[in-house]
Amino acid sequence: MVGMSIAASTSARGTVVLAVKSLSDAKSRLTPLPKDADRPALVSAMLIDTLDAVAAVGADAVVVSPDPDVLRLVADRGAMPVDEPEPITGLSPLNAALAHGALPVGRTAYLQADLPALRPASLAAALDDGARALTRAPASFVADRSGHGTVLLVATAGFTPRFGIDSAHRHRDACAVELDPEHRHWADLRTDIDTPDDLAVAARLGLGPRTRAALARHTADADRFDRTARRGCGTMNR
Repeated sequence: MVGMSIAASTSARGTVVLAVKSLSDAKSRLTPLPKDADRPALVSAMLIDTLDAVAAVGADAVVVSPDPDVLRLVADRGAMPVDEPEPITGLSPLNAALAHGALPVGRTAYLQADLPALRPASLAAALDDGARALTRAPASFVADRSGHGTVLLVATAGFTPRFGIDSAHRHRDACAVELDPEHRHWADLRTDIDTPDDLAVAARLGLGPRTRAALARHTADADRFDRTARRGCGTMNR
C-alpha cells in the first residue's frame, strides 16, 4: 500500500510525518509485558492515540512504514499511508523514512509515533511555535524529557531530519532552534516510550484511551503502571 504523493499540505498546521517500524520489531525494550504478542497491540494503540492528537489539531498526517498492517491501520484513521523506501546511503532507516514522507515545498513536521499521553493543546502550541521559528532558522525542535532526544521537528523543505541517538544535539548543530529549552511546557509531548519507566511517566500524565485499553487487557500491568505513577517514583524525574 503506497500513499499518493502530495505537493502541499491542505491544513493551516501543515503536514506531520511519522515513521513506524514493523510491529513485530517495535519496542523490544518493553520487556515486562506478559507476552511478546501483546507488544504489537500496545504499539498500535500508542500510534492511534498519537494520530488522534494530530487529527484533533487539524494537521495532515503521513505515516511511513514497511508493515502493511500499520499502513492499513493508519489509513482507517484518515492518515496517508506510505511504504518505507529502500535504504538511502548516509541516512538511518528512521531518517530515510521521515525524509521520504516530507513535502517538497513549504514546511514539514516530524513527530515520534509513540506519544500516548499527547494532548492536542500541547501539539498545537508546539507546531505553531515551530512554524514561527522558521522565520529565523531552517528548523525547530522539541527535545524529549531527557533533553537528549527529539520528539518533534518542524523544518523547511530540504532540511534532513537527524533523529536517533543524541538527536537534540545534532539538530542544534544543524542550526535548528530548540523550542522551550527550559522544559517548562509540553511534558506530555516530551514523553515518548522506550521503556517501562517511560510508560509509567506517561501514565502519571494520563494515557490516551487506546493505550489505556491496551494495558487494561492485562490488569496487573495496568495497575502496576498506575501505582508507580501515583507514587511519583524517582525514575519519573530524570
